[in-house]
Parts: sequence; structure tokens; C-alpha cells
Amino acid sequence: MKIMNLLITLIAVLLFISGCSTQVPKEKNKVGDISRHSVFNLDAETIKNLEKGIIKGTPLRLDNDSKMSDVERIWGKPNEHFDHEDNQTYGYTIKNQKFIIDEDEMKEIYTISVELDYSKDEILEIMGKPTEPGNIFIYEKENYHIQFEKFDNKWRLILRKK
Repeated sequence: MKIMNLLITLIAVLLFISGCSTQVPKEKNKVGDISRHSVFNLDAETIKNLEKGIIKGTPLRLDNDSKMSDVERIWGKPNEHFDHEDNQTYGYTIKNQKFIIDEDEMKEIYTISVELDYSKDEILEIMGKPTEPGNIFIYEKENYHIQFEKFDNKWRLILRKK
């Protein structure tokens, strides 16, 4: 009887130990679930907005000839400013995410860049196959170029008018 109780106890302990060591496979993040920033993230709605010239979650737009005064009204003065004579470059860091805005001599924003914490594979999974192959991913839409380029080990989204 003691041997039977000992055997049952041993089996119960082994089952408990094997049950504890079994790892449940973690579900891979779906494309729509990848959010790294509290300001701007890539998701299906964001991509639709990019195709219209809008940076979702920000005052940055190319669709209505927006001006720096529109951005400054919401975000205040930029952290950085570079004068290139006819063109101006402004930099903002909002909630640890960097935004770069290029303005032409007519005071219209023509390029917006956003620093991203996504890998090359995640960008390609979210955006699909680029219009042009290469190390820089370019997606040509009706009125805009959506480009992804690597700068200093971080990917940057660059939205510009055609």
C-alpha cells in the first residue's frame, strides 16, 4: 500500500512539474497591434491617411497646403530650425518621437518626416511591396510619395507631395 501511495504521489509530482514547464506559444503580434509611440503609429487607418497627405495623431498635413503657423498653433515653437535660404527645416520632438518638417519659399509644407521604431520586416509587412524596389521603400500614391528610409539605425517615414 505504501508503495502504491508513493507511486501515485511521484506520478502527481511529475505531472505537476511537466505541466509547469510546458510553455504556451505566444501569439505573434498582428500588424494592427504594433504600437510603439503615443503620437504616431503605423496601422491600417494611418496608411489610408498617409495616402491623403495626413499624418494621423498630429497637426501635420500636406493635403490642404498647411503652413508652419498651423503646426505652431498646436505644438508651439519647434525644437530645431535650419535655414536653407529658400527652404526651412523645422524639428519637433513630441513624446520622444521626432518629426521633421520642410517648408518652401511660399511658406507651404512640402515634406514631413517621422522617426519610427519599426523594423524593416514590420514596415514591409504593414505597407506591402514597395512601388520601387531597393533599400529605400517608396510607395507612390495618387498625390503623394510615402517613403521609408533608414537614418542612424532608425527607420524614418517621409511623406512628400508628387
